[in-house]
Amino acid sequence: MKILFSIIILATCALAPYARAQEPADSRSDASRTAEQQTIREAIIQKIEQVKYQKLKTTLDMDDATAGRFFAIYKPAEHDIQALVKERNDEMKQLATATNSNTSDADVAAMAQKIRGLNEQIGDREQKLDGDLKPLLTPLQRAKLLVFEHEFNQRVREQLAKRKLQNQNLRDLRRQLRRERLKNKLLKKQSGAKAGRP
Repeated sequence: MKILFSIIILATCALAPYARAQEPADSRSDASRTAEQQTIREAIIQKIEQVKYQKLKTTLDMDDATAGRFFAIYKPAEHDIQALVKERNDEMKQLATATNSNTSDADVAAMAQKIRGLNEQIGDREQKLDGDLKPLLTPLQRAKLLVFEHEFNQRVREQLAKRKLQNQNLRDLRRQLRRERLKNKLLKKQSGAKAGRP
């Protein structure tokens, strides 16, 4: 597992300089920056998926032929579930905002019902995936898959949160250094102006 997280962090770090190099260009539009950030995000996700799929193949002890059939079923289901989870999480953010504003009870109830519906769809899709994998995997392999997904996703979230905190700390430090430089320049100008007076 340590190798797995090292690879995830390396992928994130390898793409981070590209992202940082793109930040200072104030003349670029927000849409351009957003597109670049999306490209970087997709590259990171792709790296994480590659690591995940290789680790899954090893964890489930699958040969190449079985792995090919497994991923033909697993990948589309994974993307469906991820899309539903993203939609549910977006709705949850809107609901959180609505509960702290003057949103009507009917609107809040409708939003909550939509979230419950999305949770059902997520559960249904997970059940369908498990059913589709029954002819291919043993009960032990399917159990290992459940455990693997839970642990993998948890660790990825932890690593990404850690990375986000480190990035925030670096941004704060850069801001502080810029302020110090500006302050030093002003002090230097002031002392030069005082020295130049008769």
